[in-house]
Amino acid sequence: MDDFKNEFNNDLNNEQKNDNQTQPTAPQQENGGNSTYYTPSQSEKTEPEPKPQENTTYHYSYTNGSSANNPDPNSQGYAQQDYTSASGSAYNQNQNANQNQNYYSPNQSYQNQQQGGYNPNQGNAYSQTQNSGYTQTETVQPDSNGDKPKKSSVGKVILIVVIVCVVVAVIGLLAGQLGSSSSDTDSDTQTTQESDVNDVETQDSDEVATVDSDGNYTVAGVAEKCMDSCVGVSVYTQQSSSYSYFYNYGTEDSGDDSDSTESGEGSGVIMSEQNGLTYILTCAHVINDGDSFVVTLNDGTEYDATMVAYDSQTDIGVLSIEATGLQVAEFADSDNLVVGEQVVAIGCPGGLEFMNSVTSGYISALDRPISSSIGYDTYCIQTDAAINPGNSGGALFNMQGQVIGINSSKIASTDYEGMGFAIPSSTAVSTANSLIKSGYVEGRAKIGIRYTTITSYNNSSSIISALEQLGFEDAEGTMIISSVDDNSDLKNKDIQEYDMIVAVNGETMTSTDIMTSILADSAPGDTITLTIARIENNQINIFEVECTLIESTGDN
Repeated sequence: MDDFKNEFNNDLNNEQKNDNQTQPTAPQQENGGNSTYYTPSQSEKTEPEPKPQENTTYHYSYTNGSSANNPDPNSQGYAQQDYTSASGSAYNQNQNANQNQNYYSPNQSYQNQQQGGYNPNQGNAYSQTQNSGYTQTETVQPDSNGDKPKKSSVGKVILIVVIVCVVVAVIGLLAGQLGSSSSDTDSDTQTTQESDVNDVETQDSDEVATVDSDGNYTVAGVAEKCMDSCVGVSVYTQQSSSYSYFYNYGTEDSGDDSDSTESGEGSGVIMSEQNGLTYILTCAHVINDGDSFVVTLNDGTEYDATMVAYDSQTDIGVLSIEATGLQVAEFADSDNLVVGEQVVAIGCPGGLEFMNSVTSGYISALDRPISSSIGYDTYCIQTDAAINPGNSGGALFNMQGQVIGINSSKIASTDYEGMGFAIPSSTAVSTANSLIKSGYVEGRAKIGIRYTTITSYNNSSSIISALEQLGFEDAEGTMIISSVDDNSDLKNKDIQEYDMIVAVNGETMTSTDIMTSILADSAPGDTITLTIARIENNQINIFEVECTLIESTGDN
């Protein structure tokens, strides 16, 4: 028997080596044969007993050819489990093969354990029958070295899990510390950056120069010197309410019901001081429609002002205030100006809200003809210094801080930008002096008539066509006489109402500017030749008249 055991073990080892350690299936006993199996001892068992499944009966068969009636549950031939279905049916492949096969129940006592003894030569088989009726027989074999398979340890698994958890926890703590350190670093960096921003300080800049190396003022110098000579002008008009109450019936107030309303704002410059009055030079179109005026100084002091006079031909007007000791501006001779000279404009663009705004530029051109509101051409200074509505009446300064012009108008168009105009200081001063002295411009010549233009009549085109046939082409500036002044030289001439002046000094009246230009170049006492057209019996008669000019005393 020992030889058989050794031979069986050698064959078993060879089989395991050839099949890569795969356990062979135990051979089945046929026809009651006495096949013998080697079964390892109970201590070598590696597989725990399977847990009972629901509605399943476990049968353990022990096969032994020589000692079938005394199975040893602790022997190495422990049989496979036989699974019986809930119906109680079971299929055992070895049942018919061995009539002497016994079944071992796990609920039985192990009292006969020692009676059977241990027989290593006995063949024992572990048999398992599943619900499907298939019985698989396996023999638990030792490894190639004869050692039993190692039992997996739950404790080792738990230990490994604990170690992994500890490692993860340590890594988490380290990561947290690193994150906190990074956050602290970022916070410190942000604090440092904020500290750096807060530490930025403004530096004292050099004092702005008011005079350049040539002794001229800079723009800042002009503003500093001349600002107190510049003023704002507010214009008020009377809004009559005489028709609110018929003969004031039902009212206790029988006085003036008119209200004063601000109608405009402009600029001005302090021109002179005489006899306890200070005179303000401004534009005629700023004050000509006003009934009362207020002058505002650079420091905000306000004075009620009185109109002295204005001249629409030059667009110059003068106001007076009862004040003394104010800063009077200096005036330069505008005849000495040159194109390209730098200039500074000071005024109130948009009104007193932007009082005494400073802009600068250059003289773009000289003697630009600009038509006044009554048709006279005034030869102006063109500049690119910004001049906006509200600047009218303000001063244009040179870099010596002297007034060289009075800002009068600006071409405001999308097609033109940077084109401002100022009345030359020589014209403005001479006109203002005459207005202060006489209330009008002295030495200015006029004819002494009242007239309307031919284009005011509905049949003007027919008359102009008829005059063209008589040699007066494009006579659209023809002046129709409506009345003659008593002191006019034409009062004693053959001049009638509705006579037409179609030419002056031989020049056809294509525009009324022809007459105004000739009068502007003339002086009282000069003689001009007028070409007269008169309509009689539906015919046009032409004749000439000599006229001696008289002095104009102004529009007001």
